Amino acid sequence: MRRLLFLLLLLVVSCTNPYSSIDTPPAPRPKGDSEVISYIDKRLEEEYYWLDEVLERRAYFDRSLSWDKYLPHALSRLRTNDDDGYFNSQGQRGYYSYIREIGSTTRAEVMGFGIALHYTIIVMDSENRRYGFVIESVYPGSPAEMAGMQRGDIITMVDSRYLDSSNYVAMFNGIVANSLSSVKIEYLRRSEGKTSHTVTLSKGAYHETPVVYSDIIELEGYDKKIGYLVYTSFESEYDQELMDVLQGFATAGIGELILDLRCNGGGALYSAVKLCSALVPRGYESQTLCSIKRNKNNKKLPEVSEFALSDTGAVLNLERLTVICSGNSASASEIVIMGLRGLDFPVRLIGQTTEGKNCGMDVTHKRIGSKEYEYAPITFMCFNAKGFGDWGEGIAPDVDLTTENEYGVSDGYYPLPYTQWGDKNHDIALAVALADITGAKLSTSTRAISNEDITIATTMARPVMGTRLYE
Repeated sequence: MRRLLFLLLLLVVSCTNPYSSIDTPPAPRPKGDSEVISYIDKRLEEEYYWLDEVLERRAYFDRSLSWDKYLPHALSRLRTNDDDGYFNSQGQRGYYSYIREIGSTTRAEVMGFGIALHYTIIVMDSENRRYGFVIESVYPGSPAEMAGMQRGDIITMVDSRYLDSSNYVAMFNGIVANSLSSVKIEYLRRSEGKTSHTVTLSKGAYHETPVVYSDIIELEGYDKKIGYLVYTSFESEYDQELMDVLQGFATAGIGELILDLRCNGGGALYSAVKLCSALVPRGYESQTLCSIKRNKNNKKLPEVSEFALSDTGAVLNLERLTVICSGNSASASEIVIMGLRGLDFPVRLIGQTTEGKNCGMDVTHKRIGSKEYEYAPITFMCFNAKGFGDWGEGIAPDVDLTTENEYGVSDGYYPLPYTQWGDKNHDIALAVALADITGAKLSTSTRAISNEDITIATTMARPVMGTRLYE
């Protein structure tokens, strides 16, 4: 749910309008904006990682704006906070820091279609400029799954309308944010020779879990069972579900684990620590996975905090870890990789250079009037046990799937989905990870995988979550 709610936040572009003058008085603001803006200001001045510049430049912040526009505007007035955010494909600045209004619902109560879309929009018809959405994942038990939709399917029409430059943003948001009451979808399945299907979906309840897929793989000629887990965000509400899968792997006696983080933009730091603790042997007990450093003038929390592994060896006793990653892997995902490497635990990366997000947020909730707000400004930088934290440009993979590699396969549009989770023959990342573990050669069908028939139209702003610590 968080990844869907962040979408609208990250589409907001920094406000660059000049202040209103006495000749053009600002429009009336909704009641309560001043209190929310004061809340934003207080944490920026007392806890933001670049709070020193906030104190120097706060006179340039336009407090006549509505609360939802104020934070990106204020951050855009700073010059030293480059690590808080990114530039999208159109060159527009987005920020990791966010504030949003939250409701009382939980992820377990999601009502919608159950479709997660990849953020790359592809061209289906270059002559008529018609677009397509690629399905990243379909949630178990959702209306989309029950209708037969699968990861890798390409949506070509929504409500009998082709997707084009005039409507794709609204259609995309309507599907991923479940804002439509029902939707008619026409889609193609490339693995079936672009077979066309049409379904009509109505909203239904489903379990929007970040533990989207798990399997135990046994390969002929290899004597160890291999666990495979697709994990899409570090969410503390689902820690037990995550542990249940890992315990199932332990009961089955797996000797290797492929942790698929290619769609994981980060999340709760404590969940990352819990995951790593469950993977490594007992000898790593109480060792520091990572430390975080805040501004020395932070008025609320200590400058340095350390996070140690605990209850190691109680679940799995792996000798190494294989991680599938991509440019969408960020934040807590990168802490898992660099934190374990900082303890000299072998981590092998298959995929693409990661996002490069080595900063995080202390998250607070506050009720103002009748509404509840979640506020997460960037407040700290992350380091592993060796004191290394310089992965702001991303972590390079050991096997890069976007270019020619020792396995003789590449996909210039990786991680654009091609097939279902767990497809050992047609998912290039999983196939290479298995070959890398076992030393076996890739099958002919894997070598034949190609996205050469795909043309990219544009890319939607994708949510990249910070490493989060909750108050």
